[in-house]
Amino acid sequence: MFSQDYIMRQIQQMTQVLNAILTQVLKLKKQDQDAEVITVASEMLTEELGISFSELISLLESKGIGHLKKELGFTNEHLSILADIMYELAEQSFESSNQHEESLSYFARSLTLYEFIEKDERIYSIDRNVKMTKIRDYLN
Repeated sequence: MFSQDYIMRQIQQMTQVLNAILTQVLKLKKQDQDAEVITVASEMLTEELGISFSELISLLESKGIGHLKKELGFTNEHLSILADIMYELAEQSFESSNQHEESLSYFARSLTLYEFIEKDERIYSIDRNVKMTKIRDYLN
């Protein structure tokens, strides 16, 4: 019983942290402070979860989504928020010529996460589908 309560608190904490990061990303994006977005996201992740944004992306690329779910305790909700963060990061820097390639890689990662969630949950989300369509258009 104790371990279940602890795990639930950890999952709730991770959800709160990821939502706080997404909120901060959206706020900075709205204020046109593009340079600070990745720095703030990474600092918040490191401070709250002990892993930087670049480390999280590296884990995602090297070990895959399954590793995030199994070893780090990510749920589909966490993956969805992470995909939203990457989507927002990509969208805010897409038009910038010096960040265009990085933007495309964020779009590709977020699309991979959205597609995984869609298959794993088998629940249709209009918002997710719209983002997936936009990403495919950007990538093509």
